[in-house]
Amino acid sequence: MTLWFDVVNSPSLSPEQKEFVMRRLSTHIGKDRVLRAVSQQTRSQAENRELARERFLELLRDAVKQVPVRKKTRVSKGAKLHLLEEKKQHSILKTERSKRVSTED
Repeated sequence: MTLWFDVVNSPSLSPEQKEFVMRRLSTHIGKDRVLRAVSQQTRSQAENRELARERFLELLRDAVKQVPVRKKTRVSKGAKLHLLEEKKQHSILKTERSKRVSTED
């Protein structure tokens, strides 16, 4: 079962939402700018129709959802100093291990 949805001429979507759908679902939209949702999981036409509807709603919901902008963060000064101190301690430990003890009799 195939479900078609004309994204460009849809009165239920705002221009911004249409842009999101066109950009995010470009693999599901053909040259005629019609969104396709296909389902062939079962032998029953009614079940496939329902599965195609569910798939269509899922695709549209994910495409229209706005993702929050990521805010850049910095490592605090205390955290940097702590990491440097750990690094120094690790370096000291390794140099102590590598010192050769002379075993002259």
